[in-house]
Amino acid sequence: MGKAIIIYVLGTLTIFLTLNTNVNQRISSSVNSVSENFSDVSARNIANSMAEMLIAEIGNNKNFRVSNWTLKSMFGGEAYYRVVDTVITADTLIKISIKANYFNLVKNVDVLGKSSVSGSPGFLPGTVKAAISTNNNVQTLGNLVVDGRDHDINGNLIGGQGTYAIWTTGSYSRSGNSHLGSTVSETDYSLAKVENNNYRLESQSYPGGYPTSPDGVLGGAANGFTDGTLKALSQSGWNGSQYVTNPSSLTFPLSGVTYVELTSGGTWNPANINGSGILIVHNTSGNAKIKNLNSGTFKGLLIADDIIHIHTNIIGAVVALSPSPSDGNCIGNGNGDVLFSRAAINQATTNLKLPETVGYGFGKKRIQVVRWFE
Repeated sequence: MGKAIIIYVLGTLTIFLTLNTNVNQRISSSVNSVSENFSDVSARNIANSMAEMLIAEIGNNKNFRVSNWTLKSMFGGEAYYRVVDTVITADTLIKISIKANYFNLVKNVDVLGKSSVSGSPGFLPGTVKAAISTNNNVQTLGNLVVDGRDHDINGNLIGGQGTYAIWTTGSYSRSGNSHLGSTVSETDYSLAKVENNNYRLESQSYPGGYPTSPDGVLGGAANGFTDGTLKALSQSGWNGSQYVTNPSSLTFPLSGVTYVELTSGGTWNPANINGSGILIVHNTSGNAKIKNLNSGTFKGLLIADDIIHIHTNIIGAVVALSPSPSDGNCIGNGNGDVLFSRAAINQATTNLKLPETVGYGFGKKRIQVVRWFE
């Protein structure tokens, strides 16, 4: 009987020890699994957070690079990182590499990106209805040529995709030796001393009202141009932009956005307009004048309250704002050419946007992320 009890006790103890060992092994395995999973998530968080921080640094300084592996401690772990330039399929990219370590569990992250391009593609503003668009009665005299047929950036005729020579909310009068050319429904009409609806449109109505400001010409707030945007852009110096209150302060050739803000009733006379981009002559009273445009070839978009006597070459388009201009509404009475050009207008409006200052993080990166590898 005694031996049976001993055998029973030993057997029970053996079973207990075996079960206890199995339970401990399972508990240990679970703890290790939880610990490993926590370390994996932590290492991943360190790596991705480090990547976001480096993206922000590049956003603040586009020249920021780190060629050697560099250590940074964070979140109870550590991250080794470097930032270098690389070329992949002829595309120049910035490569951000991170090796994150949390309790000996390593996570690698590689990010490929490129500097964000602020701005917008070129566009033809809806206000540009013709080579010359006005909000008033207008007349041409002398030898002025107004050609709504399309031209390239150098004034060479393309044809087939142009517009009217003149578009006005008032009336148009052609006199002297002035000529008009146009494209209507993809049909080109050659230069001629004529005046009919194949060349010009009179008594037109602009949807929502004709713009009264340069920003309105580019589509206003609905198109990202709240009042003051173009003025601020000119003051920023972007792409050679200039803001002046005295035209004699301008430097040539013009480029970017040139904003000439005159006093009420002020006149820029005579005017050298040599250059490109967007040229604005405007004030809050809407009565700034540019008169006797006698020299320089301008390629782009000319927007002014009151335009008097175009005697030089403009490749692009002209938009006049005032409903009651001076000097008998004569926009040209000598030798001059206004040649419509989509190319010149698109070039003038490309990337027409103030540099953005935004935060970093999800959805707000200042570099364009091409690939993110984990």
